[in-house]
Amino acid sequence: MHAPVRTPPLSRMAELACWATGALLLAIELGSGLFAQYVNATSLRAFDAARIAQTQSQPARPATVRRGLGYAEPDQSLWAPERVRQYDQQRWLLVAMPEAVIRIPRLGFEVPVFEGTTEVNMTRGAGRIPGAPPFGEPGNVGVSSHRDGYFRRLKDVRVGDEIVVDTLARSYRYVVEEIRITDPSDTTVLWPGSVPEVTLITCYPFYHFGHAPQRYVVRAELREESP
Repeated sequence: MHAPVRTPPLSRMAELACWATGALLLAIELGSGLFAQYVNATSLRAFDAARIAQTQSQPARPATVRRGLGYAEPDQSLWAPERVRQYDQQRWLLVAMPEAVIRIPRLGFEVPVFEGTTEVNMTRGAGRIPGAPPFGEPGNVGVSSHRDGYFRRLKDVRVGDEIVVDTLARSYRYVVEEIRITDPSDTTVLWPGSVPEVTLITCYPFYHFGHAPQRYVVRAELREESP
């Protein structure tokens, strides 16, 4: 009979090290996912808390809270794999509290809006275009995000759809009046009209490979404002 072959101690240690490394990587992946949800939930809960405080400073007006909005990871079913990967890479970043939250009820669409169109802002939500007035001020509020992320759902928007914007102080109800495809150099899409507007802008075509040559523009006009 042959004596049993014994695994050299060094090989055994290497095997254990590989198992330990794998377990550590798995723990990091799971932990980062939970942290991403925590960051999103924290930023939006901070928005809600600030909104409640704002409304409670005016006793005659009841405080309102958004229900069922954004407290988990966003629906990424339409997102491009690369955009999902970039979103995951940024999950450790602390995201600032959004200045507004945009919803399109018919589409089940919801996106936090941050100040400025940085890469982080447009990956983690949408950004208010520099130079555009804040929500609630006269003019045309321009908001942009990536076509292969949050704003891919805009491909299903229709004229007549309702767009609801919640800010810290007020809520605004817009109605989509125009959808058009234009060139990136077309700055007229951000010109103010005769009534307050919100304009959502993303690249087009939605599933174009490489740098998209056009812009997809959704323009909505204000219909109602409420505390």
